[in-house]
Amino acid sequence: MFDTVQETVDRLAMSLRRSVVLEDAEFVLLASSAHYGDLDPARLQTLSERRPTDALAAELRNRRLHAQRAPRVIEPDPAFGIEYARLSITLRSRYGVLGFLWVTLVEPLTPGEVVLITETVETLRAVLVNISQSIEAVNAEVESEMLGLLTSDAPSRENAANELIELGMFTRSRRFVALCLSLNAEWAPWGGPPPREVISHALLRAITTPMIDAYSFVPTMPETFILIGFRNEPTPEAIGSVVAAIIRETDASDAQEPLGAVLGIGAPVDELVASWESYEQALIAVRVARSRGSRSASWSADPIAASIATLLADEPPEHLLPEPLRRLAEAPAETIELFEAYVTHGGRIAEVADRLGVHRATVHYRLRRAAASIGVDIDADDTRFVIGAWLRQRWLRG
Repeated sequence: MFDTVQETVDRLAMSLRRSVVLEDAEFVLLASSAHYGDLDPARLQTLSERRPTDALAAELRNRRLHAQRAPRVIEPDPAFGIEYARLSITLRSRYGVLGFLWVTLVEPLTPGEVVLITETVETLRAVLVNISQSIEAVNAEVESEMLGLLTSDAPSRENAANELIELGMFTRSRRFVALCLSLNAEWAPWGGPPPREVISHALLRAITTPMIDAYSFVPTMPETFILIGFRNEPTPEAIGSVVAAIIRETDASDAQEPLGAVLGIGAPVDELVASWESYEQALIAVRVARSRGSRSASWSADPIAASIATLLADEPPEHLLPEPLRRLAEAPAETIELFEAYVTHGGRIAEVADRLGVHRATVHYRLRRAAASIGVDIDADDTRFVIGAWLRQRWLRG
């Protein structure tokens, strides 16, 4: 079908004797005609890099081309390399923007040329709708099999892995890393783009590094499953680069409120069918990141934190919470702060005193009074262990 798109663009350009370019909804080049003495730096950038500069793309978004319903003339703007005016036409389906048709305007259009462009726009719109529907069908199948990798049934996971390879996914990958993208945003009250669209666009812009062999994702809320395939053992720097790009692109997304993206990174596995293990590790890593107020955390990079998050993953139901811990949960903030300092510094009173800015004798007095108020013996090893575990679970819950 892309041959049809290119042929349609070429025919229009030859009829008009003007340059014609078709880009997708993210301004990525789909088809370009020959040029008729109207090549400028902006068009040369698109031809060489298949997309405009970041500055020009941001400017076009600021001009709300995605929202325009009628053709618009973009006047010359040397600051962005636009030396010739362009006619900009937004092609859309009932579901959203399909792309943009650009016609260079060295001379004004004649009425006959306007009619020809209008007819061509309808042809391209129909072709792009068909392409979009075909791509969406394949994407839906890929997403279904990706979710199949996470099922609890081993034969189902095996079947999903085989189906993904049949679809041409991860055929050359030898190592697999799962990421969990967790977002804080509340989507219900606002009328912007659907969450799937926002997440998908951010990930498609972010995951472009040549170090990656293949990738796929399931854009769901609040957690998105991302799977990246590598031919060789991925370096922490390679994974870190991808994580930084995802955070950067989600922060820059066209959403009504900050998305608050947090990324968990699982350990590499050597089989596609085992990617569920990496994803479950990534889910735990998200909890570690949130407990630290960080944007990302790695299962492999901090095994102690991951171990604590794993062992304390589930909060006990209220009826199974012993009375001393119930009293601790309801204690004043200064009491909890005191126990946090005590646990953090391993019971070393001098360090607790320095942290709280009080005398050591004051720490002893406050500890014993606080322990008595909740009904525990602070000198017992088991007591210190239980209070420490409760505090860490509290941190993990944010």
